[in-house]
Amino acid sequence: MAEIIRVLLDWKLDAKHAILIEARDSGDYGRNGLEVRLEEPAAKSIQALQRLHAGEAELAINYPHNLMLSREEFPGLVSIGALVRRNPEGLLSLASRPVASPQELPGSTVGIGPSPVSRAQFEVFCLENRIERSSVRVVTVGFEGEERLLAGEIDALDAVAYAIARTRRKGHEVAFIPYAGFGIPDSPFLVFAARREWAEGAGPALRSFLQASATAFRRVCAWGEGEWRSYTAAIPGREPREEREVWEATRPLIEGEGRLFEHDLEALAGLERILRQRGLLTGDLEPAEIFWNRYVPE
Repeated sequence: MAEIIRVLLDWKLDAKHAILIEARDSGDYGRNGLEVRLEEPAAKSIQALQRLHAGEAELAINYPHNLMLSREEFPGLVSIGALVRRNPEGLLSLASRPVASPQELPGSTVGIGPSPVSRAQFEVFCLENRIERSSVRVVTVGFEGEERLLAGEIDALDAVAYAIARTRRKGHEVAFIPYAGFGIPDSPFLVFAARREWAEGAGPALRSFLQASATAFRRVCAWGEGEWRSYTAAIPGREPREEREVWEATRPLIEGEGRLFEHDLEALAGLERILRQRGLLTGDLEPAEIFWNRYVPE
């Protein structure tokens, strides 16, 4: 009997999830004795960890900072591998009115999501680049952030690099300042979270899951127009050419350096320092105890 692994997605299906769809539909998971079920994302990322902790899924694609900050609320959660292994976040602005360097930030309005970690990361970015924080107006934005940028209500938006392709497809050239190039650690962005107790007893299944996903990753890298058309046909609101462009922007963030899905523990220690510096994280924490590489394929 196949072992069932329910995976809570981080977002509605997009380019990075093509790895999981390809591995499932091609039979990679099945040939390894797995039945992988992809579940709709929770309304908020922290709710996904709540569901994971309650046993409603075996894996959840989530943020490493959530695992660090929720240890008391949801004890016993770990990560068995990193999906997006490099930090894609930064400041997105329009080429028609660019914020092309940190030194151009004073006097501007920046839209940042409601996560306290996003705000902390921006504050450290300003500190590292000697930008007086009071010289920048910060407003909280949600899913409407890009619309507000296009409407001229904000000058820059805290965003991810692979969002650039979507903005360009709407006819707008952009400028982008990557945080990782300006004092913020290039740490993993999305990881596969799991319950420690389950993960410790599911080693063979998790090794098979990551190995099959790695095999599928290599095939998706070779996809052409036809494969992307087929992939997006069943996903409302996704367009083949745009999604292929998003994949090309996401691919190097998944590949990173070293083994596919491997956690960069040094960079995660850097993320931990940011959280402590802004007073978001207290108590003892050893990244290697939460972020495992034991199941990552060689």
